[in-house]
Amino acid sequence: MHGDPPSPETQAGYRAARRAFIAACEKAHVETVARLHPTKGPDGKPLFMDCAAMGARGAAKAVLVVSYDAPGSETMIAFLSQKLPADAKLVLVHALDPAAFAGVAGEPAWPAAMLGAVAVEDLSRVRHLGVMPLGRRDEALAAMLQAHLPGAVLTALPQGATPAKAWAEIMGFFTAH
Repeated sequence: MHGDPPSPETQAGYRAARRAFIAACEKAHVETVARLHPTKGPDGKPLFMDCAAMGARGAAKAVLVVSYDAPGSETMIAFLSQKLPADAKLVLVHALDPAAFAGVAGEPAWPAAMLGAVAVEDLSRVRHLGVMPLGRRDEALAAMLQAHLPGAVLTALPQGATPAKAWAEIMGFFTAH
């Protein structure tokens, strides 16, 4: 990203992770929405941020999970086989910054704009929102979301060392709110 070309592993990692996420969503019968990034990948192909929402459409409590890398993607895939409480919603954002995931420079304002779209489309009725970044710490997420969800109480959730521990954090949030 700093003048060096992305490694083939980084390029392949984004593509493989995206294919696996979409396939897992299809298997779980969860629809995805793809948002086209303005930057092309190092292979010249388009890059996408993909979103999937599970659970109650009008839920007052939800968890937003954002992945930035392949391990984060694998954790989100594990979540797709889990059961949510009846009054809860889970929104998965795969590759919030697909350019960074693929190892290329992108548009710095694009992730915030797309997160705003997700907030409006999937989280507008939420009053209690847990936010879990996977793959890196991202303190800016809460500020980006709060601007679009002024009536919601946001809670930062720890990533968890394993998908099972991360899922336990999510279920703990739903139990507490």
